[in-house]
Amino acid sequence: MQKLIAFLLCCNLAFCASQLFAQDLKTSVTNNKELDSLRKKEEDAKDSVIFDSKYIRYTTLRLTKDSIHTLPIDTGLTGIQNFSVLLQPRRPTVGTGVMGLSATSLLFDPRKNIGFDAGFHAMDYYALNYDDVKFYRARTPFTSLYYVNGSDKEQVLKIVHSQNVNKNFNFGANFDRIGANGAYTHQRGDVLNAALFIWFQSPNKRYNLWADAVFNTFKAQENGSILKDTIFTQTSGSLVDKQAEPVRLGTAKQLWRKNSFMIRQSYFVGRIDSTLNASNQSILPTNKITHTLVYTKSAYSFKKDEIDAYKAIVVGTPFPDKIHPVDSVFTNDSTSVKHLQNDFVYTFFLRGRGSGFLGKNELKIDAGIRHDFYSYAQQGLLRDRSLYYSHDASFQNISLLGALGYRFSNKVDINLNLQQIFQGENTGDFLYEAKSNVLLGNKAGQIVLGAYMQNKSPEEIYSRYFGNYYDWVNNFDRTKTVNFTFNYLNPRYGFDASAAYYLIDNYLYFAADAKNGIAPQQAAGSINLLQVSVGKKFTYRSFHLDAYVVYQKTDSKDILRTPEVYTFNSIYKEQTLFKALKTQIGFDIRYNTAYSALSYSPATSQFYNGDPVKLGTKPVVDVWIKAGLRRANLFLKYDYVNQGLFSNGFYTVNRYPMPDRLLKFGVSWNFYD
Repeated sequence: MQKLIAFLLCCNLAFCASQLFAQDLKTSVTNNKELDSLRKKEEDAKDSVIFDSKYIRYTTLRLTKDSIHTLPIDTGLTGIQNFSVLLQPRRPTVGTGVMGLSATSLLFDPRKNIGFDAGFHAMDYYALNYDDVKFYRARTPFTSLYYVNGSDKEQVLKIVHSQNVNKNFNFGANFDRIGANGAYTHQRGDVLNAALFIWFQSPNKRYNLWADAVFNTFKAQENGSILKDTIFTQTSGSLVDKQAEPVRLGTAKQLWRKNSFMIRQSYFVGRIDSTLNASNQSILPTNKITHTLVYTKSAYSFKKDEIDAYKAIVVGTPFPDKIHPVDSVFTNDSTSVKHLQNDFVYTFFLRGRGSGFLGKNELKIDAGIRHDFYSYAQQGLLRDRSLYYSHDASFQNISLLGALGYRFSNKVDINLNLQQIFQGENTGDFLYEAKSNVLLGNKAGQIVLGAYMQNKSPEEIYSRYFGNYYDWVNNFDRTKTVNFTFNYLNPRYGFDASAAYYLIDNYLYFAADAKNGIAPQQAAGSINLLQVSVGKKFTYRSFHLDAYVVYQKTDSKDILRTPEVYTFNSIYKEQTLFKALKTQIGFDIRYNTAYSALSYSPATSQFYNGDPVKLGTKPVVDVWIKAGLRRANLFLKYDYVNQGLFSNGFYTVNRYPMPDRLLKFGVSWNFYD
């Protein structure tokens, strides 16, 4: 009892003292040192800080090439309903059905790489590569959850976690999963991406280390398309259950894996400058040494255990020397590539001292060397695991890397980049690029001029391939590409425009072939293509229209099978409810003009120019509603809501119908503690 009385007395004395102290604050605020002390304690207290997105920044390997740029994470509502990598407004695709299955670009989009390439790219849209990983600076533990549910037809899950162990060391992990079941039998796509990453920066900011380990697994069922080609015509009638519709293959599947490990180290020598603002923070060295080590292991396999009764795999007309298929029932074709890459680059910057000189009269020179070692293997297995074909090879390339840049002011710069393989398997390959940025003004916008010249060896699948159904050995010439690009950007008025011209010699593609069914081909002459795009964001009060249109013109329509016009338009109303709930409600419209569609070969996982079937085109409309409240963004979306109005369905690849209408729900939620 005495202890209790003593405790109450102490509390009473403390209360009285606080009242007296409070009275003192009211009478002498200006000269009260105790108040300053309390304010400082309150400002330094951890509990007083409410962490949000501004405390989380990230960089990528591309943003660390010249200096270290960090960007804030995006927490807005814009575009969250466009979660599918196959349905990006400005990167439309064609494919064999749902997410997780083979896809390629609808528009002309050549790859800008040189050196060895196995040639398997049908799953590229789903891959997480080592240079796609984001490295974070997090003042508080950060977790991001993104989930989309379209019942059992489509589900997407993305998880990111990152936290700083101390001020200089951050680690984290990514986990992505896609599961999609098509409306037809044996049409499932399954994608798994995972990554572990770290970023260490020394206290003096001179030494940086980035490392990541990335794992990809792609499982794609191949049904060879449905048997009925007239499924969407008015006379064919409606299906009771599309799962009952016969398909051409019932056991075929693709299994691809791509795993990599990357470590990059950089050290700044000499003076270090910096720029700080809310959207873009940069550390600018004057001398920089960088080493990058990347090891990648890729594996591609196609398996089947059935007779191809419906000719899903086109094999051509029998010839006396034609031995394919080796086994008409069982197929197990596989290809693997191991790639070890080392880069050493020295970067030199020459700029004036002081903040007034940053971004003015700055010279940058890169000089580096790259070594690539490859181990390539291709095998064909019979049912008893014996080999009917085996080929392996090891080789290397040594490349010269160079860059020259000059910034005349913070408005005008020019940059030149060079990659040249001077020794090894692909000696003679090169990629020369030039780019210039001209800032006209905050209101007038910016002009970006670009050009590149590429001399590229044929991808391995064009030069040599042997499988259960196909084989060829070719000696094709290198593909030469010349490109000129003009871009105009005006963020103030929400306008951008681009014009790109391509001149391509010795273009490589797959086409139907009488002997092999399909085979690689090389265009005899030059191919010209012009691509013009315009984007504009219109706003009237709370109503918005985001419009984008692309026009393409080529003199080789039979080879480059791509539409002449593509457009994507998003119309929506934006409103804030209850002074806190940001909402958008609207609809998206996608449309492209008719063109000769591509066909698809499951056995090689390649899109090819088959019968020139022109697919009728009708607009595809999606409606949606989005809402954002504090840390969470949600959306409800109804894909292809106009099915049955203009058409009963549509194709993007010959004989492969696209998904039906589907209601989806998605949520993105960020946690900062």
